[in-house]
Amino acid sequence: MNTSESLDRSFNFSEVFQLVKTSVKSSLGRRRTGLMLGLADLPEYIGAFHQIGSNFIVMNRLLLDQVTHIAKDRRQVNAYVYYTLLHEYLHTLGYVDEGQVRKLTREICGRILGPDHPATKLAVDGPAIVFPEMSFQHHGELRTRRLPKFEIVKEFEKEYRNYVA
Repeated sequence: MNTSESLDRSFNFSEVFQLVKTSVKSSLGRRRTGLMLGLADLPEYIGAFHQIGSNFIVMNRLLLDQVTHIAKDRRQVNAYVYYTLLHEYLHTLGYVDEGQVRKLTREICGRILGPDHPATKLAVDGPAIVFPEMSFQHHGELRTRRLPKFEIVKEFEKEYRNYVA
């Protein structure tokens, strides 16, 4: 089964993330382990983020919920998750320039999944074009000191490296 078929049949974040890591390893020869995924209610203009030096990727739960409700099938949802995690995974590998990361995301999606896969279309055209039904509710800047509702995804990455010999 190829990566595109495996992605289309994935059922959780962990399965999709394994495909992201395999895609990056085969495309760039780089990898990283020990990452965690969090879901948080973020402003609509933030799809996800990775703070440099951390082992966390945080996805915007509100946007993910919209995609889940709008998507025609699991293939589109998985494509969104793959595209988002791929972009942030590249940041975890030390790629900090946003333009370079977008370019690498497009290249890897196109090479691994093909030009017609929904993840490639997301990487090329952006979520607003692929999911025009999304209604971004502009809440403005986060002005409170309260942290957004946050959830850690359990068993996100099952591969860990032992750092104690």
